[in-house]
Amino acid sequence: MAQTRTVGELFEAKAIREPDVVAAVDAFMAAPNIMTFLTGEGYTIHLTATLSASPFALA
Repeated sequence: MAQTRTVGELFEAKAIREPDVVAAVDAFMAAPNIMTFLTGEGYTIHLTATLSASPFALA
């Protein structure tokens, strides 16, 4: 089974790049009903889970 890692962990490990994170945020802001985002490196960011887990997104 695939290991689930956070966006922060992937970013720190250089598994995903900053433009991928920015594009995921931009995609969500343009269409808040988007639930997932596929990065250029082949990782899927589950936007709803990411935002639900973020204390910054609750503000």
